[in-house]
Amino acid sequence: MKEYRNDQIIVYWYPELCSHSGKCLRFSPKVFRESERPWVDINGEAPEGIIQTIDSCPSGALKYSLPPGSAVDPSIAKGVGSVDHEKDNPPAVKIRVINNGPLLIEGAVEINGPDGKPLKEGSRFVLCRCGLTGNRPFCDNTHHKQGWNG
Repeated sequence: MKEYRNDQIIVYWYPELCSHSGKCLRFSPKVFRESERPWVDINGEAPEGIIQTIDSCPSGALKYSLPPGSAVDPSIAKGVGSVDHEKDNPPAVKIRVINNGPLLIEGAVEINGPDGKPLKEGSRFVLCRCGLTGNRPFCDNTHHKQGWNG
């Protein structure tokens, strides 16, 4: 984890989680600068804008918190990018990766297709990881028959 701070906001970056979607680069190019080092300029934008950008990070690789004495309204710093978000909002869905097998989903979810339309709603699903299933995105145990490892 890398940390970038000033007296108004602290930004944390977990590089191993980053999916490189580029949202941070597009939404806050003065803060998140891919070709510069350090790549995060914590003073490149107002903290409220940084918070908004981090709340849109799809991978959770970027997080934020407010240091003591920050002038930022704490009520806007409670989004999904807050370091305390998971503590304050325990997960409702659990996903378990099965060695050489599928993903087991437990908890109320809606599974949407590539077009964004709902495929299924429920609280337990087994989703394919290997891409060999004949019933995408659901697992039909083809991975086992084909000797897939992953």
